[in-house]
Amino acid sequence: MVSTYLFNMKKIIIFSSAIVFAALAVFFALRGCSTQSIHELPMVTVYRSQSGQVEQMDLEEYIIGTVAAEMPASFESEALKAQAICARTYALRKLTEGKSYPHQADLSDNINTCQGYLSYEEFAGRHPHQSEQWWLNIQQAVEETRGQVILHDNQLIDALYHSTCGGQTASALEVFGQNIDYLQSVQCGYCQISKRYKTEQVLDWQDVVAVSGEGECVEVMATSSTGRIEQVKVNQKVMKGSEFRQAFGLPSTRCTVRMENQGINVISYGYGHGVGLCQYGAQGMALQGKNYQQILAHYYPGTRIYKIPY
Repeated sequence: MVSTYLFNMKKIIIFSSAIVFAALAVFFALRGCSTQSIHELPMVTVYRSQSGQVEQMDLEEYIIGTVAAEMPASFESEALKAQAICARTYALRKLTEGKSYPHQADLSDNINTCQGYLSYEEFAGRHPHQSEQWWLNIQQAVEETRGQVILHDNQLIDALYHSTCGGQTASALEVFGQNIDYLQSVQCGYCQISKRYKTEQVLDWQDVVAVSGEGECVEVMATSSTGRIEQVKVNQKVMKGSEFRQAFGLPSTRCTVRMENQGINVISYGYGHGVGLCQYGAQGMALQGKNYQQILAHYYPGTRIYKIPY
């Protein structure tokens, strides 16, 4: 049975016997294959983009540093736990996909290709006054969710997350063009606590012309069901919503635009791509007494939590 599933799995690079066993435990344990407890924590190598060096650490240590980098450290414990499980799931999925990073590292701290990561020293530099207590809070959240990952149809999910959805998350289909059962749009009345829930800015016509050519015209040509711009025409240039956001440094594609004398007025809702876990929504749910299981069930419908036996 194991050999059959191995044939169907994506290519796995052998990082260490422990990390392979951890991944296999997720794929096979729920299919009737017997597994034993892992007697050592899986080890991973992480490429540090600033130093250009590769660091080795156990998986749970990596998750602590990832939560520290990716979520505000002052958040409630249940939100931190939800983030820890997302980070662990995301990392293990990356590992089983077999993609390598610079210097053949298993993972990277580059948020554009993997997840952020901070050592305690880096974390303390960002939070000099409360670093010790906040780091302990993160450690506790990771320890209390040790080995837990999110599954859909007995497979590790692509545990995408973002800062603030602005009232409704986006589906993977509308953002990435791929329909994924557990990455559907869900209502989120919890992230209004975010400073980036709603923001307003004016794009100066000079800056607009530098990107899109002469003229003073903007026309939204297509929007998604959640109000995210899919296509927009700025002067003579037609852009995808993601290109529009990147070109003008907008917090989100979930926005409205209108022309003014001085430029384009943009009101944005949320921050980030909007797919999967809304981090400020998770915080809002935690503040209302929801636990991490309820948080994850809300943002990843149809999934369940599984504990890797280590």
